[in-house]
Amino acid sequence: MKIIKPIIYAFISVITTIGVYFIVAYLFMLFPSKGNTPTQKSNHTIYLLYDEMHSDIVINLQTSNHNWQTLLPEIVQQHTKGYLAFGWGDKETYLNTPSWNDLKLLTALKALFIPTPSLMHVSYYPKIEGFQNVKTIPINHQQYQQIEQSLLKSFDTNFTYHHKGYNHHDGFYNALNHYHLINTCNTWTGDTLREANISMSYWTPLSVNVIDTLP
Repeated sequence: MKIIKPIIYAFISVITTIGVYFIVAYLFMLFPSKGNTPTQKSNHTIYLLYDEMHSDIVINLQTSNHNWQTLLPEIVQQHTKGYLAFGWGDKETYLNTPSWNDLKLLTALKALFIPTPSLMHVSYYPKIEGFQNVKTIPINHQQYQQIEQSLLKSFDTNFTYHHKGYNHHDGFYNALNHYHLINTCNTWTGDTLREANISMSYWTPLSVNVIDTLP
């Protein structure tokens, strides 16, 4: 009986913590930050690629203000047209989980409960038409500049190439900050959009928090 009680208390504590986590995440969606009405015409577009667990920010190479061919030559190479998808996340999960079916429980627990190193995942796509889960976000020039600045500052200062990706058109780079339960791949997406004055929930630990906050 002495052993059973601590187990029961621990189980209840875990369930309660998980419940509070999801409740708070959804409550924040009811009161998102409100982006100011743009003073410029919405003449740019960014995109979000997402699934039930993760979200990436996608920009068009042709409208970019930066030379990504020089910054990320391993991925962009000589491409001047097409799209770049940027995602931030836990290093071990990125490198050892090519699909969510490959995610190991220990990897997930470490990522959530221990601050872990992070990586930027960059993918090149010649086109994004045909992706099932894609969100289109019209923005103005000032917002677009801020998005790119936020993307740039997510990498380490040297844009250090870390590891090849899952195919020939993506790869991983060293990133800043640590991944944990409060600071997830989706909070990175939400923070990046909010910094660009796009209406967004104040905390976006889940991909649904990002996607369902947008109009």
